[in-house]
Parts: sequence; structure tokens; C-alpha cells
Amino acid sequence: MSDSSNGPKVSSPAANALIYVTLVCFLVLGIASGWRSHRNTGLFLKAIRSQSVLSLTLNFLAVNIGSGIFFSLPQVGTIAGITGVFAYAFASGAPLFIFAVLGPLFRKHNSKQWSMTAFIMERYGRPLHILYSLVCTLFVGMYLVSELTTIYSVYELLTPLNPLAPMIILCVVTTIYTAFGGVFASLMTDAIQCVLILVLLIVAAVVVGISVRPSKEDIDQVGLVKPTKMGGELFVILTLAIGFSVMYHQGFWQRTFASRNDRDLRWATFFGFWLVFIVAALVGMAGPLAAWAGTWSPDSGIPGSSAFFTLIASMDGWVSGLTVVLSTSLSCCAIDTCQSAMFASLYDMVEQKVNIWVVRTVVVVMNVPIIFLALRAPDILQ
Repeated sequence: MSDSSNGPKVSSPAANALIYVTLVCFLVLGIASGWRSHRNTGLFLKAIRSQSVLSLTLNFLAVNIGSGIFFSLPQVGTIAGITGVFAYAFASGAPLFIFAVLGPLFRKHNSKQWSMTAFIMERYGRPLHILYSLVCTLFVGMYLVSELTTIYSVYELLTPLNPLAPMIILCVVTTIYTAFGGVFASLMTDAIQCVLILVLLIVAAVVVGISVRPSKEDIDQVGLVKPTKMGGELFVILTLAIGFSVMYHQGFWQRTFASRNDRDLRWATFFGFWLVFIVAALVGMAGPLAAWAGTWSPDSGIPGSSAFFTLIASMDGWVSGLTVVLSTSLSCCAIDTCQSAMFASLYDMVEQKVNIWVVRTVVVVMNVPIIFLALRAPDILQ
């Protein structure tokens, strides 16, 4: 690890090793997970009734998070304080209960039982089916742009590497194993990746808790502790906004229909909510903590979205390395979920009448403009 004027960064050799070893491990994991499904159309496209409560719980965490949480959640904390952090954490997990209620109803009345688009086709007909599929594809494409912009920024902040190469290779890795194993490979890799993510987050939280201890005077001076009007409003605004938006994310519906039964689905959404809430709250508290510790302030000229990284920069270099691995894992979770969701939307839009490899190729090609747009987006909130 090496130091810089902006705090500890991971050296080039260490950064390359951390990023590419992580990606190779995920590639092997994805191929191994997809070995069972790459010749089984049912598992590749649907993975219906294949996931237990534990696996589904971890998958609901995976579909809710990405490396963007290191930017957006702490920024809310620097603006709306602790109330805003808990509002965002609640809003991130609460929409899962929608799937606990609607999932069994849709699955009961949908003979194909594998996607929201299939239900809309049966219930409302072809025109709305096409429109919904296109909106889902566009939504997931925008989600991918956001995620790639974020991981680009993480590599740029924490390593001396040109972020373009690892960002593209990350896309290639997730594309390979999702194209090989489909939805089932995404579900299995996300579950295992989330175990690693939780372990790394626990280690990071312990390190931050030991290393950063602001005094009561600093906390009182900065504030961000008392309930705020904005924080209260965010409970409503963010919950509604995220709740409506996830209706267009096929990744959530794929996981809903992948539950073994309705009981498992309800338990998975319950445990998933608390897992998402805890993870989001822990990450979001980095914003107020950075302000209390003095690594970030409104007058510093540093955007609130970078509060988490100012905190990391104040610690030993190995913490930056851990953050690189953690961010890479989070992005793999988010990107493979989006790619499999995009494939599902497009393949269902053509009513599964086009060769499956044609749709796979289209998804691969669509990654090119998505990467281009990600490079053009200067700020994650755009």
C-alpha cells in the first residue's frame, strides 16, 4: 500500500492483484454455478422454485445494493443526518414486502410463473407487454450506467490505475457467467458474493468503530443527530420512489418467482428487509461519522458523496484495499443481476420466439453504449 496526498491508496500491483483475483474467483464461481443450468432452459431462464429462504434472503440483499451505496447513503447522512440515514435504509428494504404480497398472487394467476412481463402479457395483452418490457430494459440500462459510473469512481479514488480497464473487465466477467448460466448462475453467485460482502462489511465496521472515535463536543458542534424535517420526509418520499421503481426491475421478480414456495418468499422478504436495513444504515452512518471526525465538512469543497472515502483515507492503507475488494464484489452483484434482468425482459418481449443466443448477443452489444454513457456521467446522482 502507498500513501498519497489524499490519504492511503492501494499501490498499482496490489490494486491489480485485488481486483483481478476477485474477478477471476467470481468468474470461476459463476461458471461452476451455471454448469447445472447452461443446458437446462428452465433453470437458465426461470430458476422457478429453486431457492431456499437463506439463498433468497441473500439475493434480496444483492439486488438492493451496489457500490453506489458508498456514495449515496453517506451523502444523505451529511445532509439529513441520522434520521435521513435510517429513512434511506428503511426505504431500501421496505419495497421487498410488496413482493411478499403480490408475488404469490401473480404466480397463482400466471401459468408461466416466471416474470412480471409474462403476467402482463396474459392479463393486459401484447401492446402493454411490449411497453413494459422496453421500460424494464431502459430502467435496468440506467441502473447499469449508474453502477459502472460508481465503480469507475471507486477505482479512481482508491487506486492509481486507469479505471477503464478494470471496469470493462468486470463487465466482461459478469457477462460471461450470466450468458453461460443465466438466472440460476446469477442467483447462486449473488448468494455467495453476499456472504463475502457481509464478512467484509463487518470487518470494515469494526475497524471504523475502533479507529474513529469523535468526542461528544465534536458531535454536538457538527450536529446531524437530532431528527430533521427532511429526514422525516425521506421516509415517505424515498419509500414510494424506490417502491415504484423496483416494479420495473426484473431482478426482483426473478427472485420472487425463484422462491420454493410462498412461505419461503415471505420469510425471505422479512429477513431480507432487515439485512438490507442494517447494511444500508451501517454504510450511511459513514456520512455523519466523517463529519464528526473532521475528515469531511460542508466547507471543505469535497462533495458529501465522497464522505465515506475521506473516512477511509484517514485509516491504514489496507482498509482501502478491503474497500476495493468490497466494491468489486458489490458491483458484480449489481451488474450480473441487471444483465440477467435485461436478458429476461428482451427474451420475454419477443415471446421466446427468437434464438436464445441472438438475445444473449444483443445484451452483450448493449453493454457498449452503457459503458460509454457511464464514462460520460460525472456524478453518480446524474
